[in-house]
Parts: sequence; structure tokens; C-alpha cells
Amino acid sequence: MMICICSTYSKITIHAQSQPHRPTLTYWTVVWDGEYQPGTETEDTIYYSPLRPLQWNDFTGHPPPGAHRNAAVTYSSFGYTGSAVSHHDTLEVHLQLQIFFVKSASYMIPTALPGPEALRHEQLHFDLTRISANHFQQLVLQNKDDIAPEDADSYIQYEFLEAFRYMNHIQDQFDRETQHGTNQAAEQRWAAYIQQQLREIYPNLSF
Repeated sequence: MMICICSTYSKITIHAQSQPHRPTLTYWTVVWDGEYQPGTETEDTIYYSPLRPLQWNDFTGHPPPGAHRNAAVTYSSFGYTGSAVSHHDTLEVHLQLQIFFVKSASYMIPTALPGPEALRHEQLHFDLTRISANHFQQLVLQNKDDIAPEDADSYIQYEFLEAFRYMNHIQDQFDRETQHGTNQAAEQRWAAYIQQQLREIYPNLSF
């Protein structure tokens, strides 16, 4: 059985740069500063990269008592950091995505002898987390023109929670339709959909 467990991770530090006699803010814009990449891999966290697929030795967690003997658990999520600066009457909000996999919270059971198909299923869970982060970006941009600059912070947090709910829904749907990776026809359909989404996110890479 393949399970994906995801949790909220968000750092919110959005504030306008204080300036004397600053004009009233009328507009706000969003600048996406890409994805956070630490340069070198941390001991317990893998930040998403389409060039760095998961490996079984990334699953360093210990199965809890009573875990299904065929279980593999992927613990992945996404968050963002933010900052803002004002330019005349415009608030410029900078956001950076963080999409990550936590090694110590993810596990596989060696006695189940999971093969490459099971690992691909877990990778697809991580890919869906990346797609959900892209959904968050789209939500932020869709309705921002109706939001006043002073409400930008709370608006972004709200859309983050909406995207997080979307992530949990699509992860559950993926496992339900693929029967946790055992329905190969459904797995192939999902893999094709995920590849198409990743091609849109990373148009310069081939999938």
C-alpha cells in the first residue's frame, strides 16, 4: 500500500518597506523568485528538482507499529517565503516556493521488497506536490486585482490554504484511483497527466 502524508509548511514575512512620506499604496504586484534550492542537499530534506528523482535510500524513517507490510510512505509538502517593498504607490511582493520531501518522516518496509514500480508511485506523489505548488501560484494571480495592497498578506495566506486543500484532495484521488499503485492502467494515466503538467512548469526540460 502506498500512502502520501502531507503537512502545511509556511513562512510568512511580508511587510512593506517603511519610507518617510510614502504615497498611499494603490496597486500591488507579485514577483515569483523561483524555487528554493539550498545548493547542497540537507541531511533530512530534499527540495524538489525534476533532475533529482527519489531513491529508496531517501526513505530513512521507521515504520510505526502496525504499519501495513507493503507500505511506503512519502512525506512531502510545500510552503513559501515572502517579502515586500513599496515603490511609490505600488507594493511589490516577492514570493519563493519551497517544495520538499522529509526523509526521516518517509519510510519503506524492506521486507516488502518494493520494486521500481513502487518507487515510481512515490515519485508521482512528490510530483503532485510540485503541481499543487504551481496551483498555488495560479490562485494567487487569478484574483489579486480585486484585493487591496494592505490585504495582500492575508489574501496570499488564504490562497495557500486553498492550494494545500487541493494538494490533499489530489493526492487522495491519485491513491484511490490507482489503488495505491496496484492498478497499472490508472497509474499510467496519472503518470501521463503529471508529465504534461511538469512540462508546463519546466518548459525547457523533457519528460
